[in-house]
Amino acid sequence: MTNTAFPWHSTQWSLVRKQFANGRRPHSMLLTGPADLGKREFAIKLAAFLLCSHPSEQEQCHNCAQCHLLQAGTHPDYRYVDPEDSKLIKIEQIRDLNGWLVQTSQQGGEKVVVIYPAEKMNNQSANALLKSLEEPTPNTLFVLVSDQPSRLLPTIRSRCQSFQFTPPDVATAVSWLEQNAEIHLDLHLALSLAGGSPLKVKRDINDDFLSRRAEVVTMLDSLVAHKIPALAAAAGLQKQDSREVIQIVLSLINDATKICLGSDVQDIINQDHLEVVRRLAEPGESFLFGACDQLLTTVREIESSANPNSQLLIESILIKLSV
Repeated sequence: MTNTAFPWHSTQWSLVRKQFANGRRPHSMLLTGPADLGKREFAIKLAAFLLCSHPSEQEQCHNCAQCHLLQAGTHPDYRYVDPEDSKLIKIEQIRDLNGWLVQTSQQGGEKVVVIYPAEKMNNQSANALLKSLEEPTPNTLFVLVSDQPSRLLPTIRSRCQSFQFTPPDVATAVSWLEQNAEIHLDLHLALSLAGGSPLKVKRDINDDFLSRRAEVVTMLDSLVAHKIPALAAAAGLQKQDSREVIQIVLSLINDATKICLGSDVQDIINQDHLEVVRRLAEPGESFLFGACDQLLTTVREIESSANPNSQLLIESILIKLSV
């Protein structure tokens, strides 16, 4: 059972604690914001706090029977729902959850449900959950966590109290990374590449990533300079993870669009490849808008449950950019 506190959660934690202390406890909460900000960890920390027999002002005691059950993953009044063997949370999982909800608390206290990522519920499972949100059982808290809340049913969103999470300021992020990660990179550049998320920096931004990224940038630069055809460029990137390649290209295209629209150079994410970004901007904003739309469509296709041929998708993107 993870119970991690991050300094950029202090505002949300204070709001929740004050609300619960004043007796204004919601039946369901929706934690939203960009990925990799620790929203899931916040939800688990809150669940542990509520189920603990002797919580302090800030967290669970870690010593009571309830905390030991949570640590062992066997607490009977806690449920964590996520996609199992597929990319979706299926109706069978929610039906099983609904059956558990109507049972009396085995420990005589709170019951807590964490659902992550909530947007992975299909229509059937979302509608099955909606019935429980509309008629909540006493002393039960739902905590839904979503990176993409717009994909949730509006009726589900309307029945949850929302808490928004945003990336920490740079000083807070750098300080946390210096204390919690062994990273020998330019932390400001790393945070920029990670969308401001210290957790993503710690997990993904390292020398190996920068090397793979440099390969994508070099290949893309050769492509737009017509030094290499699109299919050869795609073949050269075949061994790389398609999701990562697409995210790198999308970041560069977004920067190029900013250049076209007259944004300050300081707003550019890929500061270490600024000349390449400027070359990508040369076809103009209309061309870049079209490329960006195609890239976003590709991201959605790859994230779907349809299992598309990612190599063909990359080829189509590079053909578009080589025109």
